[in-house]
Amino acid sequence: MEAIDGSLFTAKHAGGYAWWDFIKNLRQIRDDGSSLAIPSDSPGHWTAALSAGSRLRLAYDVDLSFAEKLRNGDLRGGLLLGDSLYLVNRALFVMTNASGPKNIEFDLPPSFMIATPWTEIAERHFRAGDNRELTENWTIFGRFPVVGFNQSNLQVTFAFPGVSDYEESLLKPLFEPVLHEYLRIFPQTPATHLFFAFFHGAEDNGEGFLNSTTLTTSDPISPKNRILWTNLLAHEIFHHWNGGLLVPAEDEKTSWFSEGVTEYMANRTISRTGLISTELFLRKLETHVAMYDYWMWAPPFQKTTLEGAGGDKDFNRPAVYSGGVVAAFCLDTKIQTQTGGSRTLEDLLQLMMQRYGLTGKQWGSDNLVRDASEVTGVDLSDFFKRYIRNREVLPVKTCLGDAGFDAALSDYAGEPFITLQEHPSLTARSIRARLRGRNAR
Repeated sequence: MEAIDGSLFTAKHAGGYAWWDFIKNLRQIRDDGSSLAIPSDSPGHWTAALSAGSRLRLAYDVDLSFAEKLRNGDLRGGLLLGDSLYLVNRALFVMTNASGPKNIEFDLPPSFMIATPWTEIAERHFRAGDNRELTENWTIFGRFPVVGFNQSNLQVTFAFPGVSDYEESLLKPLFEPVLHEYLRIFPQTPATHLFFAFFHGAEDNGEGFLNSTTLTTSDPISPKNRILWTNLLAHEIFHHWNGGLLVPAEDEKTSWFSEGVTEYMANRTISRTGLISTELFLRKLETHVAMYDYWMWAPPFQKTTLEGAGGDKDFNRPAVYSGGVVAAFCLDTKIQTQTGGSRTLEDLLQLMMQRYGLTGKQWGSDNLVRDASEVTGVDLSDFFKRYIRNREVLPVKTCLGDAGFDAALSDYAGEPFITLQEHPSLTARSIRARLRGRNAR
Protein backbone atom coordinates (compact mmCIF):
# COMPACT_ATOMS: atom_id res chain seq x y z
CA MET A 1 0.00 0.00 0.00
CA GLU A 2 1.00 3.62 -0.51
CA ALA A 3 2.21 5.53 2.53
CA ILE A 4 3.13 9.15 3.19
CA ASP A 5 4.51 9.39 6.69
CA GLY A 6 4.45 5.83 8.01
CA SER A 7 1.23 6.49 9.92
CA LEU A 8 -1.10 3.47 10.08
CA PHE A 9 -4.58 3.46 11.58
CA THR A 10 -7.97 1.77 11.70
CA ALA A 11 -11.41 3.30 11.44
CA LYS A 12 -12.55 5.20 14.50
CA HIS A 13 -14.50 3.56 17.31
CA ALA A 14 -18.12 3.21 16.20
CA GLY A 15 -21.24 1.26 17.08
CA GLY A 16 -19.71 -0.19 20.23
CA TYR A 17 -16.72 -1.63 18.36
CA ALA A 18 -13.09 -0.61 18.90
CA TRP A 19 -11.84 -1.86 15.53
CA TRP A 20 -8.20 -1.94 16.58
CA ASP A 21 -9.01 -4.64 19.09
CA PHE A 22 -9.49 -7.07 16.21
CA ILE A 23 -6.20 -6.34 14.40
CA LYS A 24 -3.66 -8.96 15.49
CA ASN A 25 0.03 -9.53 14.72
CA LEU A 26 0.51 -6.44 12.55
CA ARG A 27 3.88 -6.63 10.82
CA GLN A 28 5.79 -4.99 8.00
CA ILE A 29 7.08 -7.29 5.24
CA ARG A 30 10.54 -6.35 4.04
CA ASP A 31 11.85 -6.69 0.49
CA ASP A 32 13.70 -9.88 1.42
CA GLY A 33 10.48 -11.45 2.76
CA SER A 34 11.34 -11.09 6.42
CA SER A 35 8.89 -9.36 8.75
CA LEU A 36 9.12 -6.70 11.39
CA ALA A 37 6.48 -6.42 14.12
CA ILE A 38 4.86 -3.00 14.42
CA PRO A 39 3.80 -2.22 17.99
CA SER A 40 0.84 0.06 18.59
CA ASP A 41 1.77 3.53 19.83
CA SER A 42 -1.86 4.47 20.69
CA PRO A 43 -5.27 2.79 20.30
CA GLY A 44 -5.91 2.25 16.61
CA HIS A 45 -2.58 3.74 15.52
CA TRP A 46 0.84 2.40 14.53
CA THR A 47 3.93 3.93 12.93
CA ALA A 48 5.89 1.98 10.34
CA ALA A 49 9.46 2.66 9.27
CA LEU A 50 9.62 3.96 5.70
CA SER A 51 12.61 3.08 3.51
CA ALA A 52 13.28 4.65 0.14
CA GLY A 53 9.99 5.11 -1.68
CA SER A 54 6.54 5.36 -0.25
CA ARG A 55 5.12 1.85 -0.39
CA LEU A 56 4.51 -0.52 2.49
CA ARG A 57 3.72 -4.18 2.51
CA LEU A 58 1.80 -5.19 5.61
CA ALA A 59 0.46 -8.45 6.95
CA TYR A 60 -1.96 -8.91 9.84
CA ASP A 61 -4.74 -11.10 11.13
CA VAL A 62 -8.28 -10.02 11.88
CA ASP A 63 -10.08 -11.60 14.82
CA LEU A 64 -13.67 -12.09 13.67
CA SER A 65 -14.91 -13.80 16.82
CA PHE A 66 -17.21 -10.80 17.45
CA ALA A 67 -19.28 -11.97 14.47
CA GLU A 68 -20.05 -15.34 16.06
CA LYS A 69 -22.40 -13.96 18.69
CA LEU A 70 -25.86 -12.48 18.12
CA ARG A 71 -26.09 -9.17 19.97
CA ASN A 72 -27.59 -5.70 19.77
CA GLY A 73 -25.64 -3.66 17.26
CA ASP A 74 -24.45 -6.64 15.21
CA LEU A 75 -25.48 -4.78 12.05
CA ARG A 76 -22.73 -2.23 12.88
CA GLY A 77 -20.00 -4.84 13.18
CA GLY A 78 -20.67 -8.24 11.69
CA LEU A 79 -22.49 -11.52 12.03
CA LEU A 80 -21.94 -15.10 10.90
CA LEU A 81 -25.20 -16.27 9.33
CA GLY A 82 -25.14 -19.93 8.31
CA ASP A 83 -23.20 -20.14 5.04
CA SER A 84 -22.46 -16.41 4.89
CA LEU A 85 -20.57 -13.72 6.77
CA TYR A 86 -21.76 -10.12 6.99
CA LEU A 87 -19.00 -7.65 7.87
CA VAL A 88 -18.79 -3.90 8.18
CA ASN A 89 -15.51 -3.14 6.43
CA ARG A 90 -14.18 -1.06 9.33
CA ALA A 91 -13.11 -4.33 10.93
CA LEU A 92 -10.92 -5.42 8.02
CA PHE A 93 -8.55 -2.65 7.10
CA VAL A 94 -5.46 -0.88 8.38
CA MET A 95 -5.09 2.33 6.37
CA THR A 96 -2.55 5.06 5.58
CA ASN A 97 -2.91 8.78 4.88
CA ALA A 98 -2.42 8.24 1.14
CA SER A 99 -5.34 9.61 -0.86
CA GLY A 100 -6.93 8.10 -3.94
CA PRO A 101 -8.56 4.78 -4.82
CA LYS A 102 -7.91 1.50 -3.03
CA ASN A 103 -7.89 -1.86 -4.81
CA ILE A 104 -9.13 -4.94 -2.95
CA GLU A 105 -8.74 -8.57 -3.96
CA PHE A 106 -10.31 -11.55 -2.16
CA ASP A 107 -9.05 -15.14 -2.18
CA LEU A 108 -12.15 -17.20 -1.41
CA PRO A 109 -13.53 -20.65 -2.25
CA PRO A 110 -14.90 -20.73 -5.84
CA SER A 111 -18.46 -21.35 -4.63
CA PHE A 112 -18.52 -18.19 -2.47
CA MET A 113 -20.32 -15.06 -3.61
CA ILE A 114 -19.31 -11.50 -2.72
CA ALA A 115 -21.77 -8.62 -2.29
CA THR A 116 -20.33 -5.14 -1.76
CA PRO A 117 -21.00 -1.61 -3.02
CA TRP A 118 -17.37 -1.22 -4.15
CA THR A 119 -16.83 -1.08 -7.91
CA GLU A 120 -16.00 -4.50 -9.35
CA ILE A 121 -13.05 -4.18 -11.76
CA ALA A 122 -12.42 -7.90 -12.32
CA GLU A 123 -13.55 -11.19 -10.83
CA ARG A 124 -13.12 -10.87 -7.05
CA HIS A 125 -11.26 -7.58 -7.59
CA PHE A 126 -12.83 -4.34 -6.39
CA ARG A 127 -12.00 -0.66 -6.12
CA ALA A 128 -13.01 1.84 -3.43
CA GLY A 129 -12.64 5.55 -4.12
CA ASP A 130 -10.92 6.42 -0.85
CA ASN A 131 -10.49 5.35 2.77
CA ARG A 132 -14.04 6.28 3.65
CA GLU A 133 -15.60 4.27 0.82
CA LEU A 134 -13.26 1.43 1.75
CA THR A 135 -14.35 1.20 5.38
CA GLU A 136 -17.77 2.88 5.68
CA ASN A 137 -19.61 0.09 3.87
CA TRP A 138 -20.30 -3.60 4.27
CA THR A 139 -19.26 -6.76 2.44
CA ILE A 140 -20.99 -10.14 2.51
CA PHE A 141 -19.20 -13.39 1.72
CA GLY A 142 -20.50 -16.92 1.22
CA ARG A 143 -23.77 -18.36 -0.07
CA PHE A 144 -26.87 -16.17 0.20
CA PRO A 145 -29.84 -15.03 -1.92
CA VAL A 146 -29.57 -11.82 -3.92
CA VAL A 147 -32.42 -9.91 -5.57
CA GLY A 148 -31.76 -7.23 -8.17
CA PHE A 149 -33.89 -4.39 -9.53
CA ASN A 150 -33.09 -2.18 -12.50
CA GLN A 151 -35.39 0.47 -13.92
CA SER A 152 -34.58 3.76 -15.58
CA ASN A 153 -31.58 5.14 -13.71
CA LEU A 154 -32.13 3.16 -10.51
CA GLN A 155 -30.35 -0.09 -9.80
CA VAL A 156 -30.85 -1.84 -6.47
CA THR A 157 -29.18 -4.93 -5.02
CA PHE A 158 -30.69 -6.71 -2.01
CA ALA A 159 -28.61 -9.34 -0.22
CA PHE A 160 -30.19 -11.70 2.32
CA PRO A 161 -27.50 -13.54 4.30
CA GLY A 162 -28.88 -16.32 6.45
CA VAL A 163 -32.39 -16.11 4.98
CA SER A 164 -34.10 -19.43 4.23
CA ASP A 165 -35.49 -20.39 0.81
CA TYR A 166 -39.03 -20.01 2.14
CA GLU A 167 -38.33 -16.55 3.54
CA GLU A 168 -36.69 -15.57 0.25
CA SER A 169 -39.87 -16.59 -1.60
CA LEU A 170 -41.87 -14.23 0.64
CA LEU A 171 -39.42 -11.35 0.34
CA LYS A 172 -38.87 -11.34 -3.43
CA PRO A 173 -42.34 -10.12 -4.46
CA LEU A 174 -42.01 -6.98 -2.33
CA PHE A 175 -39.29 -5.04 -4.06
CA GLU A 176 -40.51 -4.54 -7.61
CA PRO A 177 -43.94 -3.04 -6.75
CA VAL A 178 -42.51 -0.87 -3.95
CA LEU A 179 -39.69 0.49 -6.11
CA HIS A 180 -42.03 1.04 -9.07
CA GLU A 181 -44.25 3.11 -6.77
CA TYR A 182 -41.33 5.15 -5.44
CA LEU A 183 -40.06 5.84 -8.95
CA ARG A 184 -43.56 6.95 -9.90
CA ILE A 185 -43.48 9.42 -7.00
CA PHE A 186 -39.94 10.55 -7.85
CA PRO A 187 -39.61 10.29 -11.65
CA GLN A 188 -36.60 12.62 -11.53
CA THR A 189 -34.53 10.18 -9.41
CA PRO A 190 -30.83 10.51 -10.31
CA ALA A 191 -28.87 7.51 -11.55
CA THR A 192 -27.59 5.42 -8.66
CA HIS A 193 -26.97 1.87 -7.44
CA LEU A 194 -28.29 1.11 -3.96
CA PHE A 195 -27.14 -1.81 -1.82
CA PHE A 196 -29.23 -3.28 1.00
CA ALA A 197 -28.47 -6.13 3.40
CA PHE A 198 -31.38 -7.67 5.31
CA PHE A 199 -31.03 -10.46 7.83
CA HIS A 200 -32.13 -11.80 11.22
CA GLY A 201 -30.38 -9.89 13.97
CA ALA A 202 -30.82 -9.27 17.66
CA GLU A 203 -33.12 -6.28 17.08
CA ASP A 204 -35.35 -4.48 14.61
CA ASN A 205 -32.96 -1.83 13.39
CA GLY A 206 -31.43 -0.07 10.42
CA GLU A 207 -28.01 1.42 9.77
CA GLY A 208 -26.97 3.60 6.86
CA PHE A 209 -23.40 3.51 5.57
CA LEU A 210 -21.78 5.53 2.79
CA ASN A 211 -23.08 3.50 -0.18
CA SER A 212 -25.00 0.75 1.57
CA THR A 213 -27.72 0.12 4.13
CA THR A 214 -28.30 -2.71 6.60
CA LEU A 215 -31.65 -3.76 8.03
CA THR A 216 -32.20 -6.38 10.70
CA THR A 217 -35.27 -7.98 12.17
CA SER A 218 -35.63 -10.11 15.28
CA ASP A 219 -38.85 -11.68 14.02
CA PRO A 220 -39.29 -14.49 11.51
CA ILE A 221 -40.30 -13.66 7.95
CA SER A 222 -43.77 -15.15 7.69
CA PRO A 223 -47.18 -14.34 6.19
CA LYS A 224 -48.58 -13.73 9.69
CA ASN A 225 -46.33 -10.76 10.39
CA ARG A 226 -46.11 -9.51 6.81
CA ILE A 227 -47.11 -5.99 7.81
CA LEU A 228 -44.02 -5.68 10.04
CA TRP A 229 -41.28 -6.71 7.64
CA THR A 230 -42.89 -5.24 4.52
CA ASN A 231 -43.25 -1.90 6.29
CA LEU A 232 -39.70 -2.03 7.68
CA LEU A 233 -38.24 -2.59 4.23
CA ALA A 234 -40.51 -0.07 2.50
CA HIS A 235 -39.67 2.54 5.16
CA GLU A 236 -35.91 2.14 4.90
CA ILE A 237 -35.94 2.09 1.10
CA PHE A 238 -37.92 5.35 1.02
CA HIS A 239 -35.16 6.97 3.07
CA HIS A 240 -33.03 6.95 -0.07
CA TRP A 241 -35.20 9.86 -1.16
CA ASN A 242 -36.45 11.38 2.10
CA GLY A 243 -33.29 11.80 4.15
CA GLY A 244 -30.81 10.59 1.56
CA LEU A 245 -31.45 12.94 -1.37
CA LEU A 246 -33.66 15.35 0.57
CA VAL A 247 -31.15 16.27 3.26
CA PRO A 248 -32.46 18.48 6.09
CA ALA A 249 -30.30 21.34 7.31
CA GLU A 250 -31.82 21.05 10.81
CA ASP A 251 -32.14 17.33 11.40
CA GLU A 252 -33.41 17.60 14.96
CA LYS A 253 -36.12 20.15 14.05
CA THR A 254 -37.30 18.19 11.00
CA SER A 255 -37.08 14.58 12.20
CA TRP A 256 -40.89 14.43 12.34
CA PHE A 257 -40.87 15.00 8.55
CA SER A 258 -37.92 12.76 7.66
CA GLU A 259 -39.28 9.86 9.71
CA GLY A 260 -43.02 10.59 9.77
CA VAL A 261 -43.46 11.22 6.04
CA THR A 262 -41.26 8.21 5.30
CA GLU A 263 -43.38 6.00 7.57
CA TYR A 264 -46.61 7.40 6.10
CA MET A 265 -45.46 6.78 2.53
CA ALA A 266 -44.27 3.28 3.45
CA ASN A 267 -47.63 2.45 5.10
CA ARG A 268 -49.48 3.83 2.10
CA THR A 269 -47.25 2.07 -0.42
CA ILE A 270 -47.59 -1.44 0.95
CA SER A 271 -51.36 -0.90 0.96
CA ARG A 272 -51.52 0.59 -2.54
CA THR A 273 -49.41 -2.22 -4.00
CA GLY A 274 -51.55 -4.94 -2.41
CA LEU A 275 -48.84 -6.22 -0.07
CA ILE A 276 -51.23 -5.69 2.84
CA SER A 277 -55.00 -5.29 2.95
CA THR A 278 -56.89 -2.03 3.46
CA GLU A 279 -57.99 -3.38 6.84
CA LEU A 280 -54.38 -3.80 7.95
CA PHE A 281 -53.54 -0.33 6.68
CA LEU A 282 -56.33 1.10 8.85
CA ARG A 283 -55.08 -0.86 11.87
CA LYS A 284 -51.63 0.60 11.25
CA LEU A 285 -53.10 4.10 11.02
CA GLU A 286 -55.03 3.50 14.25
CA THR A 287 -51.78 2.55 15.97
CA HIS A 288 -50.09 5.76 14.85
CA VAL A 289 -53.03 7.88 16.00
CA ALA A 290 -53.03 6.08 19.36
CA MET A 291 -49.31 6.63 19.89
CA TYR A 292 -49.62 10.30 18.93
CA ASP A 293 -52.52 10.73 21.36
CA TYR A 294 -50.48 9.04 24.09
CA TRP A 295 -47.53 11.35 23.43
CA MET A 296 -49.79 14.41 23.55
CA TRP A 297 -51.40 13.29 26.82
CA ALA A 298 -48.57 11.64 28.80
CA PRO A 299 -46.89 13.90 31.42
CA PRO A 300 -43.24 13.21 30.39
CA PHE A 301 -43.80 14.81 26.98
CA GLN A 302 -45.79 17.90 27.89
CA LYS A 303 -43.04 20.41 27.12
CA THR A 304 -42.06 18.95 23.74
CA THR A 305 -43.41 19.88 20.30
CA LEU A 306 -43.23 17.81 17.13
CA GLU A 307 -40.52 20.16 15.93
CA GLY A 308 -38.52 19.71 19.12
CA ALA A 309 -39.05 15.96 19.45
CA GLY A 310 -36.10 15.14 17.20
CA GLY A 311 -33.74 16.36 19.89
CA ASP A 312 -34.19 12.95 21.54
CA LYS A 313 -35.62 10.60 18.91
CA ASP A 314 -35.54 7.51 21.10
CA PHE A 315 -37.40 9.11 24.02
CA ASN A 316 -39.83 10.93 21.71
CA ARG A 317 -40.36 8.05 19.31
CA PRO A 318 -44.19 8.31 19.56
CA ALA A 319 -43.89 11.90 18.31
CA VAL A 320 -41.17 11.55 15.69
CA TYR A 321 -42.65 8.47 14.01
CA SER A 322 -46.34 8.21 14.85
CA GLY A 323 -46.85 11.94 15.37
CA GLY A 324 -44.97 12.46 12.13
CA VAL A 325 -47.32 10.04 10.35
CA VAL A 326 -50.39 11.86 11.66
CA ALA A 327 -48.92 15.23 10.64
CA ALA A 328 -48.05 13.86 7.18
CA PHE A 329 -51.55 12.42 6.78
CA CYS A 330 -53.18 15.71 7.79
CA LEU A 331 -50.85 17.69 5.54
CA ASP A 332 -51.59 15.37 2.60
CA THR A 333 -55.33 15.61 3.26
CA LYS A 334 -55.16 19.40 3.57
CA ILE A 335 -53.27 19.75 0.28
CA GLN A 336 -55.85 17.59 -1.49
CA THR A 337 -58.92 19.29 -0.02
CA GLN A 338 -57.54 22.77 -0.74
CA THR A 339 -56.70 21.90 -4.35
CA GLY A 340 -59.79 19.84 -5.11
CA GLY A 341 -57.63 16.74 -5.42
CA SER A 342 -55.34 18.19 -8.09
CA ARG A 343 -52.31 18.23 -5.75
CA THR A 344 -51.10 15.82 -3.07
CA LEU A 345 -48.17 15.30 -0.73
CA GLU A 346 -46.41 13.71 -3.72
CA ASP A 347 -46.35 17.10 -5.45
CA LEU A 348 -44.66 18.61 -2.39
CA LEU A 349 -42.04 15.85 -2.38
CA GLN A 350 -41.42 16.29 -6.10
CA LEU A 351 -40.99 20.04 -5.68
CA MET A 352 -38.53 19.47 -2.83
CA MET A 353 -36.63 16.95 -4.94
CA GLN A 354 -36.35 19.52 -7.72
CA ARG A 355 -35.15 22.28 -5.38
CA TYR A 356 -32.93 20.31 -3.02
CA GLY A 357 -32.44 16.67 -4.00
CA LEU A 358 -31.22 17.44 -7.51
CA THR A 359 -29.19 20.50 -6.54
CA GLY A 360 -27.44 19.23 -3.42
CA LYS A 361 -28.97 22.00 -1.32
CA GLN A 362 -30.25 21.27 2.17
CA TRP A 363 -33.73 22.29 3.23
CA GLY A 364 -34.95 23.83 6.47
CA SER A 365 -38.23 24.33 8.33
CA ASP A 366 -38.96 27.65 6.64
CA ASN A 367 -38.34 26.09 3.22
CA LEU A 368 -40.86 23.37 4.03
CA VAL A 369 -43.54 25.89 5.01
CA ARG A 370 -42.94 27.88 1.83
CA ASP A 371 -42.93 24.81 -0.44
CA ALA A 372 -46.05 23.29 1.13
CA SER A 373 -47.87 26.62 0.79
CA GLU A 374 -46.81 26.92 -2.84
CA VAL A 375 -48.10 23.45 -3.70
CA THR A 376 -51.36 24.01 -1.85
CA GLY A 377 -51.97 27.51 -3.18
CA VAL A 378 -52.74 28.87 0.29
CA ASP A 379 -50.54 29.99 3.17
CA LEU A 380 -49.95 26.99 5.46
CA SER A 381 -47.77 28.83 7.97
CA ASP A 382 -50.59 28.68 10.54
CA PHE A 383 -50.77 24.86 10.19
CA PHE A 384 -47.06 24.50 10.91
CA LYS A 385 -47.11 27.12 13.68
CA ARG A 386 -50.00 25.53 15.58
CA TYR A 387 -49.33 21.81 15.17
CA ILE A 388 -45.59 21.47 14.51
CA ARG A 389 -43.86 24.39 16.23
CA ASN A 390 -46.39 24.56 19.05
CA ARG A 391 -48.30 21.90 20.91
CA GLU A 392 -51.84 22.20 19.63
CA VAL A 393 -53.38 18.80 18.88
CA LEU A 394 -53.63 17.98 15.20
CA PRO A 395 -57.27 17.89 13.99
CA VAL A 396 -57.13 14.13 13.52
CA LYS A 397 -60.87 13.51 13.34
CA THR A 398 -61.35 16.28 10.77
CA CYS A 399 -58.46 14.98 8.66
CA LEU A 400 -59.86 11.46 8.73
CA GLY A 401 -63.32 12.74 7.82
CA ASP A 402 -61.90 14.70 4.88
CA ALA A 403 -60.30 11.46 3.67
CA GLY A 404 -63.51 9.45 3.80
CA PHE A 405 -63.12 7.79 7.17
CA ASP A 406 -65.23 7.82 10.31
CA ALA A 407 -63.35 7.90 13.58
CA ALA A 408 -64.23 7.23 17.19
CA LEU A 409 -61.44 8.64 19.32
CA SER A 410 -60.83 8.35 23.04
CA ASP A 411 -57.88 10.65 23.54
CA TYR A 412 -57.33 9.88 27.23
CA ALA A 413 -57.31 6.12 26.64
CA GLY A 414 -55.45 6.37 23.34
CA GLU A 415 -58.12 4.32 21.59
CA PRO A 416 -58.85 5.31 17.97
CA PHE A 417 -61.24 3.27 15.84
CA ILE A 418 -61.23 4.12 12.13
CA THR A 419 -63.81 2.84 9.67
CA LEU A 420 -64.83 3.63 6.09
CA GLN A 421 -67.54 6.26 5.66
CA GLU A 422 -70.62 4.87 3.97
CA HIS A 423 -71.32 8.00 1.95
CA PRO A 424 -68.12 10.06 1.55
CA SER A 425 -68.06 13.25 -0.46
CA LEU A 426 -66.56 13.19 -3.94
CA THR A 427 -63.32 14.75 -2.68
CA ALA A 428 -63.16 12.39 0.30
CA ARG A 429 -63.77 9.42 -1.98
CA SER A 430 -60.90 10.56 -4.19
CA ILE A 431 -58.50 10.98 -1.22
CA ARG A 432 -59.46 7.61 0.18
CA ALA A 433 -58.98 5.98 -3.22
CA ARG A 434 -55.45 7.34 -3.46
CA LEU A 435 -54.59 5.92 -0.06
CA ARG A 436 -55.93 2.52 -1.07
CA GLY A 437 -54.37 2.54 -4.53
CA ARG A 438 -57.63 2.71 -6.46
CA ASN A 439 -58.08 5.18 -9.25
CA ALA A 440 -54.89 6.86 -8.10
CA ARG A 441 -53.21 9.10 -10.55
